[in-house]
Amino acid sequence: HKLAKGRDKEQRVVELLEKVGLRKDHIYRYPHEFSGGQKQRIGIARAIAINPRFIVADEPVASLDVSIKAGILNLLKELQRDLGLTYLFITHDLSVVKYICDRVAVMYLGKLVEVAQTNTLFTNPLHPYTQALISAIPIPDPTVKRERIILTGSVPTAIDPPSGCRFHPRCANATSQCSHTTPELVEIEPEHFVSCLNSK
Repeated sequence: HKLAKGRDKEQRVVELLEKVGLRKDHIYRYPHEFSGGQKQRIGIARAIAINPRFIVADEPVASLDVSIKAGILNLLKELQRDLGLTYLFITHDLSVVKYICDRVAVMYLGKLVEVAQTNTLFTNPLHPYTQALISAIPIPDPTVKRERIILTGSVPTAIDPPSGCRFHPRCANATSQCSHTTPELVEIEPEHFVSCLNSK
């Protein structure tokens, strides 16, 4: 009976490894024998082992090189489709956001400043911070130029954030009202929410 249970567990491990693009013989390797991409695949296998519906992925491809990153992102999309998963994907890499996310929430000092469908956010960013972030994305065509928005000042501390709008000390559009009034997240257009006193 115990032997059968052991075989069932091993079979489940093999199934999970194969689902994330690894092989049965990987069971017998030591941790130091895996590459960074393989370790990430093992982490994904562990996350799906309990058949979740929702996974929080915090910077899951941040430390990987470009080719490995693409493979992991494609794996995540495949698993999302095959297993019906929902991800909360946390990242600073906007190219990753554009590729994998359906909906985006932009945060500044722990506060949501803009929420929209991905295509809407990238084609029509309304919050000044979102506009600055998107202006910094490199364009792979050297003949196309984008006007870069350079933020001035230093990032305030999240422990003691500024009063009013947290972004106002670095915002070119800030008025005196921004320094003492905290903006609410408002639906500016269908499914597009912005937290800015000057974007209405």
